[in-house]
Amino acid sequence: MTDANDTLPSHRLEVPIEEAVAWRRQLHQNPELSFREYRTSDMIEDLLNQWDIPTYRLTPTSVIGVIEGTAGDPSTGRVIGYRADIDALPIQEETGLPYASRTPGVMHACGHDVHTAMLLGTAKVLSGMRDQLHGKVLCIFQHAEEMLPGGARELVDKGAADDLDEVYAFHVAPHPVGHVGICAGRVTTMSGIVSIAIRGRGGHSSNPQLSIDPVLIASEVTLMLNTIVSRDVDPKHMNIVNVGSLHSGEAGNVIPDTANLEVSIRSVDEADWEIVCQRIEAVVNGVCQAHGAQATFDWQIPYPMVVNADIAVNRAWHAATKAVGKSKVFAADPWAPSDDFSYFSREAPGCYMFLGTGGPEAGNPFFLHNSKFKIVERAMVSGMRTEIQIALDALNPSKSQPPERPVASPIMPAAGTVPPRPRNAGLGTPKSHAGQARASSSESAGETSPTPEAATAPDNSNQPQAPREDA
Repeated sequence: MTDANDTLPSHRLEVPIEEAVAWRRQLHQNPELSFREYRTSDMIEDLLNQWDIPTYRLTPTSVIGVIEGTAGDPSTGRVIGYRADIDALPIQEETGLPYASRTPGVMHACGHDVHTAMLLGTAKVLSGMRDQLHGKVLCIFQHAEEMLPGGARELVDKGAADDLDEVYAFHVAPHPVGHVGICAGRVTTMSGIVSIAIRGRGGHSSNPQLSIDPVLIASEVTLMLNTIVSRDVDPKHMNIVNVGSLHSGEAGNVIPDTANLEVSIRSVDEADWEIVCQRIEAVVNGVCQAHGAQATFDWQIPYPMVVNADIAVNRAWHAATKAVGKSKVFAADPWAPSDDFSYFSREAPGCYMFLGTGGPEAGNPFFLHNSKFKIVERAMVSGMRTEIQIALDALNPSKSQPPERPVASPIMPAAGTVPPRPRNAGLGTPKSHAGQARASSSESAGETSPTPEAATAPDNSNQPQAPREDA
């Protein structure tokens, strides 16, 4: 049954939910950390080859599959891409699931197993619909989203986005199961990591007056850093400074020489970003100077903000409405996590979407990057159907351009009201999309097992190491 306001021709889009669940569980049991996704990428490549999808690798642990349509001259067709991140996190899983991670200290706690399984399902379906596609679909299985400088930047530098006309990605989110969230304009924060080493003077704990205690200094620094957001930048803006790691010493009766901190910074405003970074150095240097210590800083290149392009937002909105029903598509708010999908969406018009995989109301109270994080698997039906419909619409040989604005969409109330693309000082200059696609010759609960009803009508040897970035 569907809502009276739903449009649901997607009963024609049969998706391999049982297989997707099996793939997802295999990935979940065998997680691999960033830049080490060897078994994962081999599994992906083997499946794509089974469906006669040519593959190539730009890095040792990423895979790109190419589905070439036969509905028209390939040289005149468009190219759309889907990105699925494939890496896991250095977290000891505590879900108690029968298919929990078999790798100690490594877990798929950010849904990348879901993203990968969905794109595999999408690829399998589209491989059998080549005669309905005028152009190409690139299925980009990306390594190392969780660790700066990020796998996306490496792939883009190697040419993965050179031919893209549009690019799309999903991320799981604690929204109602099977619902699709789409946000116009900015979707994520920009984020980066700074590693701080504080050098004092070690010694015996019985004579602290002869030492310069870096643990005490690092503790004071941690407290002071938390005043930056509340005192140095506009509190109405989204800025986050978080000390996620503090390590020092080996024994309780020894004052160590050094203490090391890993600090995450997030912002949606580049002027704020500069202020926050300057204040971090000022605070750390000031506290160290007061105690006679010294500090060094290692700044990682930050992930830019993901900013959705109008044309891709429109495409995704219409496709999702057809794929899952109007009542299950909603205008999403931006969120604080970051994602290196931004490197792809700076090269071609992109849309970063949210897939509702259940929150507290579905028995899943834990957010991403938690050792007890779970998802409701039947949500993957909506993700696969939406991805398939986007491809069918974008590569339709008779019409490849979406309507100028979403019909009755709350996220695009009027032309010109979508938030502008933010400045990107120091991060390179993105291509200007201006809501236009490149020209072409075309006009232009814990986990639940799938059920037949869910499949046809969805409801509402790695060693852990600290990640340099979290999605």
